[in-house]
Amino acid sequence: MADMRGEAREFSRRLREALGQRLRSVLLHGSVARGEAVEGVSDVNLLVLVDAADPSLLRTLAPQARDWLDRERALPLLFGWDEWQASMDAFAIETSDMMEAREILHGEDPLVDAAVDAGELRLQAERELRGKLVHLREGMLVSADRPEDLGRLLLTALPSVATYFRVALRLAGRPVPGTTPAVTRQAAELLQVDGSGLERLWEMRSRRQVPEPEAEDPLVVAVHAALERMVQYVDTLSGEDR
Repeated sequence: MADMRGEAREFSRRLREALGQRLRSVLLHGSVARGEAVEGVSDVNLLVLVDAADPSLLRTLAPQARDWLDRERALPLLFGWDEWQASMDAFAIETSDMMEAREILHGEDPLVDAAVDAGELRLQAERELRGKLVHLREGMLVSADRPEDLGRLLLTALPSVATYFRVALRLAGRPVPGTTPAVTRQAAELLQVDGSGLERLWEMRSRRQVPEPEAEDPLVVAVHAALERMVQYVDTLSGEDR
């Protein structure tokens, strides 16, 4: 974990050198900020805020961005400061996660006065969930007869399932635990799904162990059922709004 945080801090330092006063804030969030990251598996999630994300600035940052990608790290979310403040309602899920676990690596805290509207949170989840379910089925369509590929697909999908579980707890007005296994247990109870397969998958992911399930394996069923149930749950809340 220290290495991943260290990489984020070093990247932030390089951004400061490249941009000077144009760099307003660098914020670490996601699994590294929550203390759950797995080296070689988890992304290092960063929010980078600048005075304006114009072509000149993007050209300046291109060498740092290429080096970051070469390290197999996901590119940061990059916004102008004012642009981010105006965009938080469209990124309610990400903002909610950042509000609960973040580390300011440079500059100002862009979330110090942030608040997330439950309606905006539900709307983003409603827009995204069906797409996530379709993408999972597309992945299964080409990997369902290849157990190792199917196992990798499940591990890739797992963080998204955990993200939407946190959304479900927030929409239900329940506190969100600090660890993903606890989130899984509480959200599975809320959504009335079997969370044991998801917890087992999370343990395997933490050990960097790739499962090799058949298409009907409980691990596969657990991920698919969790996304299906989340779609139903959000649809129910959407119906209450009408």
